[in-house]
Parts: sequence; C-alpha cells; structure tokens
Amino acid sequence: MNLPDDVMQTISDTRARVRYRFPWWLRPFLAGGVIGITIGRRVYIESKSVAHLRHELAHVRQVVAHGFIRFYWRYAIEYVRNRRAGMSSHEAYRNISFEREAVAAEDI
Repeated sequence: MNLPDDVMQTISDTRARVRYRFPWWLRPFLAGGVIGITIGRRVYIESKSVAHLRHELAHVRQVVAHGFIRFYWRYAIEYVRNRRAGMSSHEAYRNISFEREAVAAEDI
C-alpha cells in the first residue's frame, strides 16, 4: 500500500508495527464493527483507509508519550467516568480524550 509521507514518518518515529488483519487470537475479543485496534506499538487494522490508519497511529503516539500502562489505565478510567455520567457505551467511548485526539488526526 502506498502511504503518505506523514504516515510513513509516524510509523518510523514511533516504531509502530502495522498489520492489515486481526490475528486469530484477538478476534474473539473484538466487538462487531471494530476496524482497528492498537496494542502498544502494534496496530491491527482491517481497513486500508489512510484515515483509519492515522487514527490508530495517533494511539501509538499516545502510548509512546504516556507509557503503556498509564495510557490504558487513563483510557479505561475515562470510559468508566463517562458511563457513570450517564453516557451510552458509544458516547462514553467517543468522549474519551484519547479518542477525540485520534479522530482529529484522521483528517490531517
């Protein structure tokens, strides 16, 4: 796949590993409609969309900036707080600060 220079630079800078299929062991844990997931510096993505890849690479940058444990801890805490505030599951997910940042990165 021919990727834009900014995407290639992000992959290089963060040492991200991009795979265009979900591994067999991950599939049972994914909700329906999931297009991509980031686990540390590894990106698993089903779509060849550059926007989706930018979204997942934003998460890689977040993991690098905050550290693996701190990133996922904060991600989970924000989701729980949003749910306790009365948001639906989808709204709670969309209102996680890391997700808002990743969505903004899609259209760069």
